[in-house]
Amino acid sequence: MPNHKQKNSILKKQFLIPAAAVAVALLLYFGLSNKPPKVTAFDEKRDLLLDSLDLPGEERMHTLQNSLKNTADTAVLGELSHLWYHAGYPDIAADYERKIADLYPSVDGYIRAGRTFFEALPTDTSQTMQVNLVYGARYCYEEALKLDSNSLDASIGLAQVYVQGTNEPMKGIMMLRELDASHPGDPRVNMELGRFSVMSGQYDRAIERFNSVLEKDSLHLQARFLLAESYLSTGDTLSAVKTLEKAIGLTGDQQMDAQIRQYIDTLTK
Repeated sequence: MPNHKQKNSILKKQFLIPAAAVAVALLLYFGLSNKPPKVTAFDEKRDLLLDSLDLPGEERMHTLQNSLKNTADTAVLGELSHLWYHAGYPDIAADYERKIADLYPSVDGYIRAGRTFFEALPTDTSQTMQVNLVYGARYCYEEALKLDSNSLDASIGLAQVYVQGTNEPMKGIMMLRELDASHPGDPRVNMELGRFSVMSGQYDRAIERFNSVLEKDSLHLQARFLLAESYLSTGDTLSAVKTLEKAIGLTGDQQMDAQIRQYIDTLTK
């Protein structure tokens, strides 16, 4: 298990894309339209991978992809998304999910695609793909909000993109603060504000946010682990240990429980 300093470094890691790079890439790939082009950077990456690698389910991928030349079918797009995701390419999977949402727009569909784009950021750190993943996530969350301007999940997702995916984090923070004012005590909002507090070194605020989450949901493991790391960052090892001890048995994973105990042992020596 990583030590405290290594974990802290991991928690603070962000995928910040320079504004100039975003502007150039959006012009090159999307022109003056807000809608993605018919052939995206993800399509280009997919074709390159199919030509150069042996992939699990590759024959099925070719068959399904060829069938899309005649007509777009959500079942086919969904299966392709599933195959690419499990082949280890969530970025390509996300673009299929986005295509499904564009064919049959729904709030849940766009949120699902936006979340997959965002979570794929660590999987391909080339500037081109980072920009396209950020754009894809932003586009999907914005489309979801067009369908339902009150969608809290879409608003939080869009704020996440600005905070962790661009060099405009304060725009996302302001969005989260507005959500905090309109949805006081909401665990999802507090989690995101807590994460930002960790990334910006405001550990006392992070502790307050994560404790608020746990008051509403004592089984929220991510909040518990981040709370423990925040306590450690303030030098409060005792509170960190107590927080971690409460996580044992909640994970449903004996190996993870053993790792937590091992980590606690390193903190108490």
